[in-house]
Amino acid sequence: MPQHPHHDQAAEYRRQAQEIRTMVQKLSIDEAREQLLETAERLERLAEEEERKAQANNSRPKRQPET
Repeated sequence: MPQHPHHDQAAEYRRQAQEIRTMVQKLSIDEAREQLLETAERLERLAEEEERKAQANNSRPKRQPET
């Protein structure tokens, strides 16, 4: 069963957020770490938004075709 495009996008945002967190662990410059962490948090919020869209689309009643 194919995933909904919103789920795919949410997964991609989460993957990018985790990749950034991994990079942050290797950085010693506080400002760069802070900026990357903010970016990771923004990606997490985007992932949550995509999931809400997917949930809203799935919870909408299906429109019956007119006969």
